[in-house]
Amino acid sequence: MLGKTFQVILLFSFILYAIPSYSLPLKTQGRWLVDERTGERVKLHCANWPSHIFPMLAEGLDKQPLPFLASELVKNNYNCVRFTFSIHMFTRYANLTIEESFDSLNLKKAKAGVLKHNPFVLKMTVPQAYEAVVDVLGAFGIMIDADNHMSEPIWCCSNDDGNGFPNDPHFDPEEWIEGLKLVAQRFKGKTQLISIGLRNEPRGKNQNATLWFDHYIMKAAAQVHKANPDVLMVASGLNFATDLTYFRNHSLKSNFDNKLIFEGHSYSWGGVGNPWIDGSVNKACADKIGSLNNNLGFVTLGDNAVPLFFSEFGIDRKQMPAGDDRFLSCFSTWAAEKDLDWALWAFQGSYYFRQNVTNMEEYFGVLEIDWDRVKNPKVERRLGLLKQTLLDPRSKAPLNYIMYHPQSGACVGEGMNGQIRPVNCKGLTRWTHNGHEGPLRLKGSGLCLKAIGDGLPPILTPDCSQSTWEQISVSKLHLASKDHKGEYLCLHLDPPFAGNIVTKKCICVVDDPTCKDNPTSQWFKLVKTNIDH
Repeated sequence: MLGKTFQVILLFSFILYAIPSYSLPLKTQGRWLVDERTGERVKLHCANWPSHIFPMLAEGLDKQPLPFLASELVKNNYNCVRFTFSIHMFTRYANLTIEESFDSLNLKKAKAGVLKHNPFVLKMTVPQAYEAVVDVLGAFGIMIDADNHMSEPIWCCSNDDGNGFPNDPHFDPEEWIEGLKLVAQRFKGKTQLISIGLRNEPRGKNQNATLWFDHYIMKAAAQVHKANPDVLMVASGLNFATDLTYFRNHSLKSNFDNKLIFEGHSYSWGGVGNPWIDGSVNKACADKIGSLNNNLGFVTLGDNAVPLFFSEFGIDRKQMPAGDDRFLSCFSTWAAEKDLDWALWAFQGSYYFRQNVTNMEEYFGVLEIDWDRVKNPKVERRLGLLKQTLLDPRSKAPLNYIMYHPQSGACVGEGMNGQIRPVNCKGLTRWTHNGHEGPLRLKGSGLCLKAIGDGLPPILTPDCSQSTWEQISVSKLHLASKDHKGEYLCLHLDPPFAGNIVTKKCICVVDDPTCKDNPTSQWFKLVKTNIDH
C-alpha cells in the first residue's frame, strides 16, 4: 500500500497535468501498432528509464518524488517508458528488500534520499518496487515496455560481459525464460504494461542468428505469450540491436497472434573513426541512413512488414559534441520519414551506483543530475515532430508534406509579406510536391515557393511556372532550386533559428569527401503525412 502522503502527492499531480489515455492492449497490424479493440494506431514516443542496475530500483527515487518524475514525462510529451530490469531481480533477488539492497552497497546518502522522497519503496522487495513504479506510471497514462536488459544487475553492455548470448557465463537460457515468465505473470491484467522486451542487445562471439530468432526468441515468446497473451513481445536484432538482416531471407516462424515486434538501436559511434567530424557530413548521414534501412528499416516494408520499435538512440546533451549533434539531425529525418515508434536513451539524470561510481551523472539524460529540470530544452524541441503521429494506416486523406528542419526542430510555415518562416511543428503547415522535382506549393493557398537570389528570403507567389524544387546531395536533405544561371540555391536557416529562412549557395552537395563544412543549417526534409487536422 502506498503511504497517505504519497497518495496526496499523486492526487495533486493529477490536478496539475492532464492524463493521456489509451485503449489497451495493443497488437500489430502490418508495420503498425494498433489498439486491439478499435484498430486505431498508437504511436510510441518513449524514454528509457533504468531499473536493472544494483540496487535494482528505478533510478532517481533518491532525488524526487515518483509522481513528480511521472509528471515530467507527461509534460515533455513522452507517452511511454522503456523500463529496464535484470533477470536476477525476479529470480535470485526476488526476496531482497530495497532497503537491504541499498545497505549491501553502503549507499547511505542515496538511501536517505529515497527515505525522504519515496519512503514507501524501502520495505518492498525488488519485484514489488518495480511493480509499484509501473503502477504509478500507469496512473499517469504512461505505457510501459518492460525491457530485459541483462541477466546480472550490472551496467550494459560489452562483448565480453558474459550477458550477451544464451549460454554465455552469466546468461542461463532456462533462468532467462523463467524470469521473463515471472514478469509476464506478475503484470497479467495490468494493461499499462504493453510489452516485454525479451532481451536487450544480443552480442558477442557466440551470437548466431538462426539460434536466436528461430529457437531462443520463439521459445521465450511462447512462454511469455502463454503467461500473458495481452503483452507485445519485443525481439532485438543482433550485434547490439543493429542487425535484423536474417529476415531478408527468412520469415518469422510465428508472430504469436500479432504480438511480436522487432527493436533496433543506433548512436553516432560505430565503424572506423568519426565520419561526422573527419569527413563529409552529407556522406556520413547518407551512410547512416543507408545502414539503418539495409540492416533494420527494411522489416517495415513489403507484404510481411512488422513494426520496428527503435528503442534506443540518443546524444550527449550536456557537452553536445558536434558528432552527436549532426547524428541527431540526420537520424531525426529518418525517424520522421518512417514515423517510427521510438524510445530515447535516456530519461535519468543520474545513477545510484554505476560502474563503482556513486551518483554518476547521465550526460544523455533528459533531466539534470538532480532530476528537477530538463537538461537541454533545445534537444526536446528538436524531437517535437517525432512525438507526433504523422502516418495513419486508416486515413483516407492524401499524402502531403511537412517541411522539417531537424537542426532546429522547426517546420516551415507561412510568414509575413509573402515569405516563409520557421514555426512550431504542432501547426503542421502542409505542402504539396511531386516527391522528385517540381513546384513546392503551400497547400490550400494556390501559392508556390520561389527562390529569388543568394542570401534572400524565397517568396510565395501565384506564379508556379518558375518554381522548381528538389532534394539534392548524397544525403537528399538539401531542398534546392536553380537560379537564372542554372546553379542550385538551398534553403538555409542559421542559429538561433528565429530569423528568416533564406536561400544560399549549397554546402557540400557535391560528392566530395574532402568537403568538411557543416551543412546541417541547410537540411530540410519533406516528410510525408496523411494526418489532416
